[in-house]
Amino acid sequence: MPALAEHARPARGRGRPRGQDANYRARLLDAALEAFGAQGFEAASLRTIAAGAGCDVSMVAHYFGSKAELWAAVVERIEAQVRAELAALGELEPVAAPIEARVVTAVGAMFEQAARQPQAIRFVMREMADASDRADDLVGRVIEPVHAMFLPLWQEAIDAGIFSMRSPLALHTLLFGAISYAVASAPLLARLSGGEIDLDRLRSEFMDGLFARLVRPASTAAWTNAPGDPM
Repeated sequence: MPALAEHARPARGRGRPRGQDANYRARLLDAALEAFGAQGFEAASLRTIAAGAGCDVSMVAHYFGSKAELWAAVVERIEAQVRAELAALGELEPVAAPIEARVVTAVGAMFEQAARQPQAIRFVMREMADASDRADDLVGRVIEPVHAMFLPLWQEAIDAGIFSMRSPLALHTLLFGAISYAVASAPLLARLSGGEIDLDRLRSEFMDGLFARLVRPASTAAWTNAPGDPM
């Protein structure tokens, strides 16, 4: 397909596809998330994405119209996941629990989300590093809602002396970066350690190291099964 076809917007067929191609849209989104996160928007080709989804490249035009619209659909899916996970984190509110317990829950949730959705984390980190005009949409739809939930908590934790930092934004960025790198490195660490350090062990080490001076909650659920948190 000529390069122009990646950006053209041909008319889409009417009606919902039936039979074998009924789940092509979801498969294309999965493949696009992987390709955009690994290669970036410009380098990822629609042919590669379609091949990853196991369908013809024409299906991209059918479902999304263009490469840019496919990228926007990936962001829309991430946004929906993030907002659902934010809605489940009511226990971060001040009335829910002491600040120490809420901070442990929040960081544990960040780790859980990164472990469950490494492709989405890589996508976000790639776009933020590229600092393109597209990042503005990602910031407004994904990053800012996360900050609205977590920055007040980090400020409360800083005021309580849990973290020796001045900026809640810097604290969130460092936590997110450390967790994302830890999850991405888990397969290599498992190989280098002969299987001694798997993802669960890495999460435990991270939480214990970060909160060694806090009293561990009576239940270890906050350590190992915290609800999902976005990036």
